[in-house]
Amino acid sequence: FRRVLFRSAVCTALQLVNFWQDLERDLVKGRIYVPRESWGGAAEADLLRGAFTPEWRAALETCAVRTRALFAEGRPVADGVSGRLRWELRATWLGGMRVLDRLHAQRFDVFGRRPALGFRDVPAILWDMVTWA
Repeated sequence: FRRVLFRSAVCTALQLVNFWQDLERDLVKGRIYVPRESWGGAAEADLLRGAFTPEWRAALETCAVRTRALFAEGRPVADGVSGRLRWELRATWLGGMRVLDRLHAQRFDVFGRRPALGFRDVPAILWDMVTWA
């Protein structure tokens, strides 16, 4: 049962990271996945006109804190299995966290650039997989 909870936390965290990194793309489709209770003083009209305001930055920071907590909660799932699956889960977890770190580094403004993983991330992820503690 605990393994299911850990897996659920990781899957949810990964989906949330996808929502945060695709804020602009989803907006074009008429969707905003940021929970309203996180908006604070943020206004939908600002996003619609392409303005990433301090209020939206704060809203996404709140979402990122919750997402990091889910990643932390789900981290043991990669230790609860063996073989190839253990390595795949570590890589998935590390990749999701890396995208979340990038979002934080660019202060959550995805209107200028969508954070994504690429070939340059492979060595760091491999290293973190091997030194996983």
